[in-house]
Order: sequence, then structure tokens, then C-alpha cells
Amino acid sequence: MAIIKHFQFVLSPGTSVGPELLRQIWSMASNSTRVQVSRSPRHNADGFIYSLSAPSNLDNIVAVEARLRALLSSHLVGAVNSLVRLP
Repeated sequence: MAIIKHFQFVLSPGTSVGPELLRQIWSMASNSTRVQVSRSPRHNADGFIYSLSAPSNLDNIVAVEARLRALLSSHLVGAVNSLVRLP
């Protein structure tokens, strides 16, 4: 199964998250060990855009998103500015 980007998010200025913690959070939220995380610089703004990828056939993406939001909120209290589910 193909690995695709499912979510992207940005953090509040001055905050960041390491790849290992983010991979753990994303793996727990997606119930998959086949996950990838990446970040790229934001254009015309400080910080990064974080991308979360996993197999294209994730079960119940709505539940995955709810778990992801809860896990990000508990590990990065107040730091997540936006989280977008990609089409």
C-alpha cells in the first residue's frame, strides 16, 4: 500500500518537536508502524510545516484525527496552531 501525506500542521513560534517523538505520536494515533514524519520551512514565516504520512488505507480517518489531536495536545500543550487533514 502506498504511503501518502494525511496531515500537516504548524506550531506556535519558537516551538518545535523532534522527529522521534512526532513519529511515536503519529504511530499511536494512526495505529500503524508504517509512518513517516517530515518538516519543511514555512515560506514568508518562521517555523516549519510538519507533515505526517502513513499507508493510504488507514481505517477511520476521523478517529485517527481525533487521537492525533488529543496526543498532540497532551505532548505539545498549546503549541499546535493548526492541524489540517489533507484530501
